[in-house]
Amino acid sequence: MNNSYIRVEGVNKSFQIGTETLHVLKNIHLTIRSGEMVSIVGASGAGKSTLLHLLGALDRPSGGKIYYQDINVFELEEAKLAQFRNTHIGFVFQFHHLLPEFTALENVMMPLLIRRVSKSVAKEKAHIALQEVGLQARVRHKPGELSGGEQQRVAIARAIINEPTVIFADEPTGNLDTKTGETISDVLCRLNQEHGMMIILVTHNENLAHRAEKIIHLRDGEIEQIEINKNSSRTEDNRSL
Repeated sequence: MNNSYIRVEGVNKSFQIGTETLHVLKNIHLTIRSGEMVSIVGASGAGKSTLLHLLGALDRPSGGKIYYQDINVFELEEAKLAQFRNTHIGFVFQFHHLLPEFTALENVMMPLLIRRVSKSVAKEKAHIALQEVGLQARVRHKPGELSGGEQQRVAIARAIINEPTVIFADEPTGNLDTKTGETISDVLCRLNQEHGMMIILVTHNENLAHRAEKIIHLRDGEIEQIEINKNSSRTEDNRSL
């Protein structure tokens, strides 16, 4: 049975710089199944973050198509595309982008309040999300009162508040020390393993990359290899590409 959730068909991305055309991604074909944890690796400039942003519908490809199930997301008008992202997708970046004047709880509530969910429901769901990342004791603290790892866990809680199908993480441990990075890696892996959330991440952290069940190696804007990680706990399903 084909349970593919994201399907990429012949995607290209280029930028015009003066009279020169910079080809960042070239003819990308890719299938990602529901519930998979996928890492995207490669040297700086390989196109990792560009691919992640296209998969997350934050940017449009120069050519090709990206489907979420049967929906070609870039055929959606901008308002519907924004609504799609807010409903189905969560984002975690290297820098947490928390609002400094609000508490952890209030920061996590924001995506629901933007969707006009009632404050009481948003508050209840934010408490649950913060508990998921182990920060139930820090809900009233503002970002400046939290460690770097705690700030990133608040950002993850904010990303999962809408109960998205997929979380995109761009260098989620890149700004953290090794021990704190391992904590963030554990949180992401647990969300994947226990809740079945798709996790698609870009990382230079080899330990985190090899906790994914599928590792996409990019080189010069092209997929060099798709590696199936037999040591991943989720490969016990014996799912094929």
